Amino acid sequence: MHQETTPEKEEMNLDICCNELTGITTPQTLNIEGHIKKKKVIVLIDSDSTHNLIHYKIAKELNFFLYLAPKCQVMASNEGTINFSTKCHNINLSMGGYVLSSTMLSIPICSDDFVLGVQWLQYLGSITFSFKEIFLNFSGKEGKLN
Repeated sequence: MHQETTPEKEEMNLDICCNELTGITTPQTLNIEGHIKKKKVIVLIDSDSTHNLIHYKIAKELNFFLYLAPKCQVMASNEGTINFSTKCHNINLSMGGYVLSSTMLSIPICSDDFVLGVQWLQYLGSITFSFKEIFLNFSGKEGKLN
């Protein structure tokens, strides 16, 4: 399965939880394994985050071209202000048998390589999370991640 997410208009009103910036997981998040360009990565699925994010170091390591984006600031309680203004196009992130192709903002997030937020989750239709068994089912588009 292949999913393309491209926001119709670039919004820089970001709602990024401090969790992504500090490496804390909460009941609204799920960590799963993914792959990009044959590299194993950690993906945080977070229903509190509005956008899809790729860690700046991963983008550089995998030689993704960093495009300019409108400047944005994110406030984190224990990290101060984080400024960023880059994004990457055509990120193909594999998670199980599912491939997400998306534009992602590039930001120095803490412990995860990727954060998938509402920008991606809204395209899946009905979603079931199991934090105990660590899986995500989505019925609007056939698929299951675990």
